[in-house]
Amino acid sequence: MRASRLEPSERSTAGRCSAGQPGAAVPTWLIATATLLLSTLREIFDESAYSRFLARHEMDSCPSAYAAFLREQERNKARLPKCC
Repeated sequence: MRASRLEPSERSTAGRCSAGQPGAAVPTWLIATATLLLSTLREIFDESAYSRFLARHEMDSCPSAYAAFLREQERNKARLPKCC
């Protein structure tokens, strides 16, 4: 079976996505960039740390668990030596 060849007009658009059309492909670089951005924001705003805290202590998310997380965070920050 012979592979079909792309016409010149088809070759130029073959690698691009058709945004706005149902089933349009999203470029993998865009997905990777969005994933990295969201992960960074979760770290900045302590969401990842809170998730790790819950997993480490085998707790469900609730106000008392978050209070315990905050106490642990404060203890960890207090232990750091002050510089300068």
